[in-house]
Amino acid sequence: MVWLLRTAGVLFLVAVLGQAVLAGLFVTGDTGFLDVHEINSTVVGLAAIAWIIASIVLKAPLRMVLVGVAALLATGAQIGLGHARGLGLHIPLGVALFGAGITLTTLAFSYRTEPK
Repeated sequence: MVWLLRTAGVLFLVAVLGQAVLAGLFVTGDTGFLDVHEINSTVVGLAAIAWIIASIVLKAPLRMVLVGVAALLATGAQIGLGHARGLGLHIPLGVALFGAGITLTTLAFSYRTEPK
């Protein structure tokens, strides 16, 4: 299960970084990247869900579970803001999600199970 926690953290981080790249490509005029940006948002959400599941199964400290829940809720808000074209909040929240991705990844790789 630790491998799932780590994979989910890295996937969340890489997918959020990909969101910034895709948004940048979209604003250059290629509107097709907006569809890919939307699809990739689902990957971000699924990575957060996988993180939450892995942290619960591992019986990780509550703070780890809560970080995953916060990342998932922020991702949901981000998707909603994107669909509403609320860019005034969508862009800063995207930066915060990148920070969340760093946090998820750091926590995942510093997590150690107790020896049995």
